[in-house]
Amino acid sequence: MKYTLIIFFLQLIFLTSIAQTKPKKPYQLYEEAEAAYNQGKVEDAIILLNECLTINPGYMEAYVLRAPARELTNDLQGALTDYSIYLEKFPDNPDILMSRAVLRYKLGFLGQSEEDFKRMLTLTSPETNSIFFRQNMSVDEKNPMMTTTQQGHNPYVYNYLGLIKFKEKKFKDAIVRFDTAIRLDPRQPDFYVNRGLAKESINDSTAIVDYDRALGLNPNHVLAKHNRQALLEKKKQQLSLEDRLTLTIKEDSTMLLPYLERAQQRYEGGYFKGALEDYNHALSIDSTNVEIWLGRGLTHEKLKDYTRAFSDYTKAIDLKENYAKAWLNRGNVLLKLERYNDAIEDYTVALIYWPDYPLAFYNRGMAKIKLKKNAEACADFSQAELLGMKIDEKLRSKFCK
Repeated sequence: MKYTLIIFFLQLIFLTSIAQTKPKKPYQLYEEAEAAYNQGKVEDAIILLNECLTINPGYMEAYVLRAPARELTNDLQGALTDYSIYLEKFPDNPDILMSRAVLRYKLGFLGQSEEDFKRMLTLTSPETNSIFFRQNMSVDEKNPMMTTTQQGHNPYVYNYLGLIKFKEKKFKDAIVRFDTAIRLDPRQPDFYVNRGLAKESINDSTAIVDYDRALGLNPNHVLAKHNRQALLEKKKQQLSLEDRLTLTIKEDSTMLLPYLERAQQRYEGGYFKGALEDYNHALSIDSTNVEIWLGRGLTHEKLKDYTRAFSDYTKAIDLKENYAKAWLNRGNVLLKLERYNDAIEDYTVALIYWPDYPLAFYNRGMAKIKLKKNAEACADFSQAELLGMKIDEKLRSKFCK
């Protein structure tokens, strides 16, 4: 019995040893490689994938995983081979085709890269989940950051097509492709920077507008800042703010902010007709913005068109009843129209919504002076002074005895 047990355990150990040395199947090797890759053990993953493909060269998913692993170890030619092997069997896979296109661009194979990108545009699949290095999305390939094309590949494809044409020094063709990328996705600052560089190459003065728009999307965009400053230095003169705003409006007339900024510039510079034009355009874009109605009202006042100014302030009040500035400015128009009682009513409403509004006290006092209510007017002047407003001594000595 003793010898029987010994023999049994020896057989069990032998069978266990055989089981442990039994070759792993390709799918097991792939799963281990995938786990290693996800843990950042890229070289271990490559070894496992090599073994997997030695056993089964037709295990296509292994090529898909080994290619990016090889990219991470800077074996770019090996990665390119893996992508190409997979695409021989599945030529319409958008993720792998995009990956190979980007890699070919990275290696300088511009013609082949362009072929892949153009094929991307013929695919029916609208999206790809591939992840690429942002450094490949702009002409200056520095500061690598990861980016994903999950929102649809076409904007990125056209951007790369533009980069290819840029490197081929076909700058007008590059601009056309960057235009398309921006039209499809206007939120990518890199697209504007690339187009700006292409425009600079053909001495297009609107290049600075593209750098400004890139900085509007990302104020810390290093390349946009650098290129903009370099362009200004090259020209040896800095465009005025109004000139830049005009270029921006010319580039895209649907943007609200440039009209408002230029209107303010023109108003402060005394060009009231120009400011009025800008406020009119702004209201055609957004007619619910109370600040635009107020700005246009002020402009109409400067042009002595009090009827339209009154109408603009009234519209602002309709949109925002507690807008004290609109009540004050409408009161100012009524004061100029010599409707003193009505002006006092508007100033009083302004003070209901903003009890510490010194200008409303002062202007109401001026309206009361017109009605010879000097005591009440002086009380308003005193209140304005308490709130920090300086009162002219001549005014006080004349009416407040």
